Amino acid sequence: MNYRTVGIFAHIDSGKTTLTERILYEAGKISAIGSIEDGTTESDQLKEEIERGISIRSTFHSLKWKSPFGEIHLQIIDTPGHIDFRNQVTDLLPSIDIAILVLDGGSPVQSQARLVLEELKQAKLPVLVFINKLDRFREDYLDTLVSLESILGVPASELFQRSNGDTWDYFLSKPDLFSRQVMESLFYWNDDFLLQSLENPNQSISLALEGLRLGPSHSTIYPVYGGSAKTGEGVRELLDLVCFVESRIRPKSNADFTILSRREDSEVGKYFVLYSQRNIQNINLRLLEPENLTAILRIQKSQLVLFPVGEDPNYNTDSYLPGQELVLEEGGIGLKIVSLPKAEEEEAVFSPFSMTLEPEESPDKEFWLCRLKNLEWEDPGYKVEVSEETGQMNFRGRGELHLDVGVRRILESTEKKLQISVINIAKFERFKKMSHKVALEHSAFEDQRSSGTLIAVLEDTADFSKQIAFEVSLPEEVKHLVETAFVESALRGFYEKEVLGLKLRVLGYHPPTEVSESTLTLLKVAVVAGVRAMFQNNTELIGPLTEVEVVVDASHLGVVLSDLNRRHAKIVSIEEEVAGKSHLKANASAENMLGFSGALRNMTKGIGISWERTAFTSEFYAVLKE
Repeated sequence: MNYRTVGIFAHIDSGKTTLTERILYEAGKISAIGSIEDGTTESDQLKEEIERGISIRSTFHSLKWKSPFGEIHLQIIDTPGHIDFRNQVTDLLPSIDIAILVLDGGSPVQSQARLVLEELKQAKLPVLVFINKLDRFREDYLDTLVSLESILGVPASELFQRSNGDTWDYFLSKPDLFSRQVMESLFYWNDDFLLQSLENPNQSISLALEGLRLGPSHSTIYPVYGGSAKTGEGVRELLDLVCFVESRIRPKSNADFTILSRREDSEVGKYFVLYSQRNIQNINLRLLEPENLTAILRIQKSQLVLFPVGEDPNYNTDSYLPGQELVLEEGGIGLKIVSLPKAEEEEAVFSPFSMTLEPEESPDKEFWLCRLKNLEWEDPGYKVEVSEETGQMNFRGRGELHLDVGVRRILESTEKKLQISVINIAKFERFKKMSHKVALEHSAFEDQRSSGTLIAVLEDTADFSKQIAFEVSLPEEVKHLVETAFVESALRGFYEKEVLGLKLRVLGYHPPTEVSESTLTLLKVAVVAGVRAMFQNNTELIGPLTEVEVVVDASHLGVVLSDLNRRHAKIVSIEEEVAGKSHLKANASAENMLGFSGALRNMTKGIGISWERTAFTSEFYAVLKE
């Protein structure tokens, strides 16, 4: 039986988990449909997921689906929609054969859906679009299609239409009911198909079906179905489409497995979720089924399997990261890394959000560190550091929600107490645009000893980098000392924060008349003091910027705007949407936006929806009040 991995992606609150629940029900995996509100879905099992009504980590489901085109073993992955958990989406992309992008039928394509769609296109994944919630917005999905087309750059293929009464017709089951224009849109991308249609117009349906089957894997066709995950309308038809469309065209790889996720289970302990890149025999892995942990010796291509940490005594598999590729060693279950491009990229990501944690009882420190390290192991987006000076634990995360969820998870099932600081958001100084020539010199011992004079130009850079360039030949010990002093000087600016965007061009050095043991020491003082003296009135305090999108009832728009004004947010746009809702975009410094999601729920009595993206780059940052 063929295996096919299907990823379900969407903006927060668009219905991914509800769709997953309906798919499991339609496939006979569950006998009753759970509710997000009641915390009874198969996907959301963590306490935090149930209480918040959002997905925090990806979940994996395995089922068989018998379609008119044959039976396929589908592996459904329900991914989180919130931006703070975006790494769970990017880590999974290597395993996805077909992507389902769920869109909210009551609005244009929203931010996280836009972001993930760009990533799916970049990964050359076949994308099937499902416009959800048409039980509520039956006629109001035109804006969704228009904005989808603007993102794709090509028209999406609308393959569902109103039937008689209150139902829908879907192309695969009733292609003869659709117009010739729809037919041609499915094979226009292939010159051979176009030629065949001109020679024999009666072939339109067969050519359209073949174009639909092959087009998504070539990123030329984006089929769109619609319906309701809640009522099940269109879901069976969507699964038939998943089985009909050709899987992604994969590049050749020397690896056997790709690590998708790291998890911990009460029965299995720590384990990896692996994606198999080829058929493999004589390897002892386990099925990815919570109810079936049977060991298996034969793995099929595209199958997802479970590999417990520690079962291979030859390697420290505990350190393997999502995104790494593994190769099977001859004669056993040994798995070793062959590439790790994604892992290296993730390690370089900087998060400006952090908390300081300290146990109320000193002997409990190792207990809390163990919990934090386990959380960090499962989600590499968390980082744990212990301060050498204070002994406090610094807990870093991707955003406010990410940190809050992490802290609540480590507090579960224990009576031990932990002191938790407010969220700290990193601040820096940026060197303002300028270029200034300086002569750096320092003397001591009643001016009897001198550093000599270093002639340099201090200027800003185009990004956040700190650079030093020597435009004159100097002894190595002098160059090394100047480099060290420059780096040290940039660690503390006028506002006592690290200075970014700074370059020192060294034009010359005139040693003192008498060179002594103290010359280099004095030269370091000259560089540090001279560069820092330039920071006054020449740096600005900066921090991460948060973009926010809010969808609220029009009646709540005024109070939301008032709150954003209090937070010194810049309103980018306000648009009216269907069903009396308003959609606004704004941005503000991240420190001003702390607590906004909770405030929005209070202002709108729980029905306001917000999406936030915080970033800190040389193009995307906020200038803070000094």
